[in-house]
Amino acid sequence: MQEHIIAKKYAKALASLCSVEEITQIYTLYATISQAFGISKFRTIITSHIVERNNKLILLKSFVDISTNTHAERLLTILVYNDRISLLPFVALELKKIIDKRLNVYQATLYVNQTLNEDVLLNIQEKLGKKLGVTLHITQSVDLNLDGIKLEVADLGIEVAFSKHKFTQELQDFILKAI
Repeated sequence: MQEHIIAKKYAKALASLCSVEEITQIYTLYATISQAFGISKFRTIITSHIVERNNKLILLKSFVDISTNTHAERLLTILVYNDRISLLPFVALELKKIIDKRLNVYQATLYVNQTLNEDVLLNIQEKLGKKLGVTLHITQSVDLNLDGIKLEVADLGIEVAFSKHKFTQELQDFILKAI
């Protein structure tokens, strides 16, 4: 959790200096490097105190041509020399969030008890996106124990849910109050 907070500060500082296009370019560079963190031997080399920082920097720069963006190169150097290179994947994630926010694009998750076809997803995506004034990309998560439907847009803090049990309970309460 602390990594996300620190990475967010680095990403915000970088975003304050760059345009959306530059941030996108930096994100692409960092995301490419971050893929290597999935390899345990790479993580061992990067976190090793035996390997010199300069060699770590050379290794990281060998993955991409980072010299095309001086801001990305400077931040990578700062992360290496301050022993915070493990934050790079988190910085990439935070940069992606900043890009999405500036472009008004958000990820949503639709929780359902059965898989919906692509047309239904696109329809929900289009209508809800228009209603919220954003562009949504919806992925679905199937939970067979769910007795309704729930849509969550985490970055906007929006959650819309419809539960059969809750609907039945509210209907019963309404009828009892009417009597």
